[in-house]
Amino acid sequence: MDKADSSRQVSKWETLDRDILSVIFRKLNVEDLTMGASGVCISWFLASHHKSLWNTIDLDKFREADKDLRLFELRLRIVFTENYKSSDISETSKSLRNITKFSRNVPVNLVFGCCSSLDDESLVFAAASMPNIEKLVLPRWCYLSNNSFGFAFSQWKNLKTLIVAHDDPLLETFEFQVVGENCSNLTNLKYLGFLGKKIAEQIVSHLKNIKRLSLQYAYVSRPGVLLLTTGLQNLAILNISHCKEFDDETVTMDHIVQAATQKRVKFILCSDNCTGCRNERWFEGFASYGSESWRNDEIKELEF
Repeated sequence: MDKADSSRQVSKWETLDRDILSVIFRKLNVEDLTMGASGVCISWFLASHHKSLWNTIDLDKFREADKDLRLFELRLRIVFTENYKSSDISETSKSLRNITKFSRNVPVNLVFGCCSSLDDESLVFAAASMPNIEKLVLPRWCYLSNNSFGFAFSQWKNLKTLIVAHDDPLLETFEFQVVGENCSNLTNLKYLGFLGKKIAEQIVSHLKNIKRLSLQYAYVSRPGVLLLTTGLQNLAILNISHCKEFDDETVTMDHIVQAATQKRVKFILCSDNCTGCRNERWFEGFASYGSESWRNDEIKELEF
């Protein structure tokens, strides 16, 4: 009996098959994987480079936070924008450089931290290192030049889904033209922010292939929504649930619904007694931009 016991092989973590280790590693967030598990032993280091782990790069998971913290952080941002800008850019750049040592050019989904800042260097580095991106979630605060923006989207020819917020009145209009000139495969757009007729005109002019458009929790004008409904020839789904509207009596919601019906566009809007449209709930939804639950709800609802 003793002899049999002594000859028995005892499995060790470091001898586990790398495919099995990669399945286990999927339960870890990016920081724990790159700065923790990968340094345990050679076997774990090699397993941490498994391609299946790097299809999605979610920088939000470098500093996971609950809903209350996100709301608090957003309010601080409004007051102390410049102080947050420099520290967030440094953190984003550091995270990207650490991740690409493992991911190489594998990622197809790239999610920047929703409450972080993005500068030219970080964007150019991300685009050069990860050229196969198909889904992109940009942060609220992008401090970018036209050159870096143009370079990044010239690399992302395979982009199919873009999620962007443009709610900072100090920033210039989002560069829809650059996106449209480079990303002919883009068919899904979620826009959060202030959408008037001018921005609607830019979307119609430059993003002609959009099929699914969500303005959920955006601040919109009805003339802008009507223009999107009639102007986007390939539009199949339009979501304006939980939106706040500009005061504008020239276009009614009935006009928009009628236009959507005539084009056979699936039109998603709230009921008259929607609890999610109350002021406090609306702000929470607006502040949750980029969060995993927010993105998953959107993917499920619009079938992205």
